[in-house]
Order: sequence, then structure tokens, then C-alpha cells
Amino acid sequence: MKPLEIAKNIYLMAAVDWNIRDMHGYSTESGTTYNAYLVVDEKTVLIDTAKKGFEEDLIDGISQIIEPSKIDFVISNHTEMDHSGGLPRIMHRIGEDKPLYCSKMGLKNLPLHFRQKWNYQPVETGTELSLGKKTLTFLETRMLHWPDSMFTYVKEDRLLFASDAFGQHYAGPERFDDEIGDAIMPHAAKYFANILLIYTPLILKLVEKVQELGLVIDTICPDHGIVWRQDP
Repeated sequence: MKPLEIAKNIYLMAAVDWNIRDMHGYSTESGTTYNAYLVVDEKTVLIDTAKKGFEEDLIDGISQIIEPSKIDFVISNHTEMDHSGGLPRIMHRIGEDKPLYCSKMGLKNLPLHFRQKWNYQPVETGTELSLGKKTLTFLETRMLHWPDSMFTYVKEDRLLFASDAFGQHYAGPERFDDEIGDAIMPHAAKYFANILLIYTPLILKLVEKVQELGLVIDTICPDHGIVWRQDP
């Protein structure tokens, strides 16, 4: 796993799963990625992890930027196992007592999956976390597509970590929308149809909430597939 800087001191860690052919019950003929993100500041935070079996790849990627034990916080935007399955290994590596931020529903879900007594820090929409020069804002996105789902927004970079929204199951060499062009759209449409279409009324309400909060978004970083930076 080679870290890719997508904004100043913000790195994409993409674990590429070339071989998976079924995800969420539908075909993934182009594989998928499990995207985690590292934000390095006065405080350093890891946003999401990866599916179990890809933890060492993630640790290796982090180690190319920073000693993993120097990570100050972990954020779990979504408790589904393809994003949180690597948590036990990651938390063991960086320190079991480090704060683990999640939504209030995440606080209910994560202990159902993991027996470890982690330092959970539940947040809600509008909660802010200062890393130094960068500020994170949390946005609950219940049922997009699990009750625990949330987004994390970097105010200074106008960048949104969007969990399972805006993703695609695609494992090609490209990492950005402008590198692949319109060829990514069938993958994005299939993903939306299978994962999010049923929640369209909630999505429209969320768009209104984003406008209400005044969030300007230049980059969208989903947990699967490419990053949207050309025209998010």
C-alpha cells in the first residue's frame, strides 16, 4: 500500500482487493478498494481502517508517513466489517487507550463486534475536533447505509470523508475521478442503485443539512473506489 497525498498532509491509504466478486450481495467484477485516510497535523488521526486481512498493508502504508504509535485518534465513520474489521490490529498497534471517535449509534454497534474496552468518544452532528491547523466536523448520516454511519469534514481543506456514500466497487489503477473520467460512472451508478437508492428521501434531507451547515465541498473521499476532486 503506497500512501497518496490528496491534500496538504492528508493521505489516502487504499487497500486494493482485486479478487472479490461479490459485495453486499451484488457482483463486483472489477473488485473494490477499502480506503482509509491519514490526517497529519499537531494531532494525527486515522479515519477508518480496512477489511480484516488487509491490516498489515494499512500499517505498512501508515509507517511510510509516520510511526503508527504516534497516531493520536482513530475515527470510525462506519462499523461495517469492511471498514472496521482491521480495528483490533490497528488499535493494538497504535495504543488501546487512544480515543476512538464514532457516532452515538456506532457506540452501540462497535462493542457488539469487538470485546475490547476501547476509549470510545461518541459524537453528533456539529461536533468539532481540532487537530491543530485543521478542524474536523462530524455529520451523522443514519441509514446511509447503516444506523451508525457518519461523515467527517475537514473545514480548512473543504474535504469530506464520506464513508460508504459516493463510493464505487472498482479496483483499477486510478485514484481520482479525473484520471478515469466517465468510465467510473457505471460503477458509481451500480453502487448507488444497490446501496443507497432506497434511502433517497434521507439523502435529500442530508443535502439540506449540508447546506444549512454551510459546508463547502471541494473533494469527496469515499471508503470504496476513487476520490472525487474534479467536480464533486
